[in-house]
Amino acid sequence: MTETVAPEFADFIRAERQASRLPQAATRTRTAEGDVFPGVFIAAARLDPLLRVAARRAAGFFRATKRTEVVWVQGDSELAVNFAAVSVQAGDGTLLVTLPVRCDQVGKANVGVLFAVGSPNAPAGLYAATAGRPSGPEPVVAAWSEALVAFAWNCLLELVGGMAAAVGKDQRGNLLVPVELSARRQGIEIVPMARFRFSGSSTLKSSTSKSPAVKP
Repeated sequence: MTETVAPEFADFIRAERQASRLPQAATRTRTAEGDVFPGVFIAAARLDPLLRVAARRAAGFFRATKRTEVVWVQGDSELAVNFAAVSVQAGDGTLLVTLPVRCDQVGKANVGVLFAVGSPNAPAGLYAATAGRPSGPEPVVAAWSEALVAFAWNCLLELVGGMAAAVGKDQRGNLLVPVELSARRQGIEIVPMARFRFSGSSTLKSSTSKSPAVKP
């Protein structure tokens, strides 16, 4: 997750404030370490465009680009991943990320990575679990499972981390970080928090750098 805020995320937060669905910027009040802020709700219908911004950033493009794919190379194998067309379907405590891919063996195909996350009735912080192998064509998942799961997770991290950061900064000037992600069919909610300070450092990276638990 990067330490800069995507303009699209900032625009979303600004519009939510103008519609009185979010309070004003956190910097207008003093914030202590660990202070939790009102959750940011993203309706299901608005998830895909925002996730595609996150996917672009996860692919290494931090500004708008005409490119739509990245090509992964592993030995003699190549896989093109269309980061501009990723999508996500929210369920009760689940997020299904769909990655469009392309390769010589199967042509165009979709790979689905299902994450179990928290829900409003069963909060789980930022922890997530997923299967070791996503769903999709066997030649693709056999060779690229680990990379596909990692990329799908990084897309979600870019989204939740970017949205939390767009909410504001703490009293030391650090961008807020996400402390909780919950999903339901209507959409997802991201809860921002002021960072804790460890060992005298005020620039500690967010705990969202962790990978999800992987089931065998």
